[in-house]
Amino acid sequence: MLAKALTDTESDAVELPLTVVPRGLHQVKNESAAFSDENAEKNFSVNLPPNADARARNFKIEVAPSIAGTLFGALDYLTTYPYGCTEQTMSSFLPNVIVTQALKNVKTSSIRDSNDLPKKVKKGMDRLYAYQHNDGGWGWWKDDQSDPFMTAYVVSGLTLAKQNGYEPDDNRIASGREKLKQMLDSGTTEAGTQIDLETRAFMVYALAESGDADGRYVEKIVSERGNLQPYGRALLALTLKQRKDDRRAREVAAEIEKSVSADDFSAYWSSSRKAMLDLSETNDTEATALSLKALARIKPDSPVLPKVARWLVSNRHSGYYWESTKDTAFAILGLMDYLKISRELSPDYDVEVYLNGENVLTEHISSATASQTFSINRKATEVAATNEIRVVKRGKGVVYCSSSLDYYSGEDEVPARGSADLNLTREYFRLNVVEDGYKLKWKAEPLSGAIHSGDMLVVKLTLNGAKARHVMIEDPIPAGAEQVESVGNLNLDYTTGRDWTDWYSSREFRDNRTVFFLDYFDGKATYQYAMRVQVPGEFRVAPARAELMYRASTQSNTASGKMAFLERK
Repeated sequence: MLAKALTDTESDAVELPLTVVPRGLHQVKNESAAFSDENAEKNFSVNLPPNADARARNFKIEVAPSIAGTLFGALDYLTTYPYGCTEQTMSSFLPNVIVTQALKNVKTSSIRDSNDLPKKVKKGMDRLYAYQHNDGGWGWWKDDQSDPFMTAYVVSGLTLAKQNGYEPDDNRIASGREKLKQMLDSGTTEAGTQIDLETRAFMVYALAESGDADGRYVEKIVSERGNLQPYGRALLALTLKQRKDDRRAREVAAEIEKSVSADDFSAYWSSSRKAMLDLSETNDTEATALSLKALARIKPDSPVLPKVARWLVSNRHSGYYWESTKDTAFAILGLMDYLKISRELSPDYDVEVYLNGENVLTEHISSATASQTFSINRKATEVAATNEIRVVKRGKGVVYCSSSLDYYSGEDEVPARGSADLNLTREYFRLNVVEDGYKLKWKAEPLSGAIHSGDMLVVKLTLNGAKARHVMIEDPIPAGAEQVESVGNLNLDYTTGRDWTDWYSSREFRDNRTVFFLDYFDGKATYQYAMRVQVPGEFRVAPARAELMYRASTQSNTASGKMAFLERK
């Protein structure tokens, strides 16, 4: 929008950019690879569907000579993630602390000036304080029950901040430690569920790291170590190392080495969560990151370490970050320990990148540039429908490359998509005032006829599928309407009727969308909220979408829509 005030003597003008949300469904395609041969060439392609919106395309290629460069790129994802439960706050706060440490330890590392790390760490700590429960623990949200894993995660993170020169409130850590001890003694969550062995290993590790862990907690984990998954085994090794029990730490580290799945190039550990805290059926990324961290601290000469680091970086399913905020945070946590003991910061090679035959990058990589990330960016019509990428390397060292293609489908009408695991539908109702004896009350009725400015509407979102944990629903609103927190005596949050609306963990009203977060989804749920029609006009309504927050590949969307609002006469 451009406004000018022009005269013969004095003039002024102001121009304000206005973001236009593309129609269609937002999609991202990613590729990543790592290779270390002295003379190597890799080819891969990332292609757009025929209907992709030409004005809403972003294509990014990144080449990093070391683990350091790949980690700094992942920070942007974590620090710009638009939502903030306790886990997401921790998973942004913790890597900022880790990177602060990296900037001290790796002299050639650098990060953009706009990343004010101390400010972000302070903001993260303040938010974590606000989310702490009266019993000293933390849940996934501000008002839910204290959770064993989340309490351990925050206690460990605040301790790490203290070790890196920040000043968290010691009383917050102390009360978190007391809650961890209480839950370990009881052996159950507040809901009465048995705390699984992997989570107990994390709780004991957090106690050991933040002060000391009662020996009986440690010995109980040791006595059950034959039943530990790689995730818990790595945490036990780190706990023993923290307690200066070097003999048993080395024994567990040897077990970690023997259980690795490896080939000539990469290595990883397969691990799964028990049902109590099932974020996903497997948690290979976290298990591999923690195993890498344990070996780097206990057996820094282990030959498997470079292979593990390569597996982690090569398995960034989202291009420059991992599948979720939590996976990304743990990957950074493990890779930073590897970076301290590796020799990756001494490469000597030439690298060239070609995009559709055009040479877009030529660099000589040496120690002076080892921690840098080299990026190629293309936008809108600069992004071709077919994108062939070729990376050529000559010399000693490792190349980590990734690409991310961000676009919107250009369909005029987006169809609904879902599966038996997750299926979302959206309906609109009109709120009318009706007589109830001698009283007036609001009543939601099927939407019909013209819609005018000032009308009240209700949006009903119904989710069906398999039982799951940690689900997010995003529902874009028509640009001519605004959400309403409450409407008279109509309860839009919860009712006793199972068929109308269910409990959610958190709800957020944003400028252009409404977002629901569910800690538990039992297979069927309905959510609703109200909107007031304000601006007359004809509007497209983007699809509502639902996804499992820690298995983003499981998702569903409704069809797009159109709504016309008339001026009230």
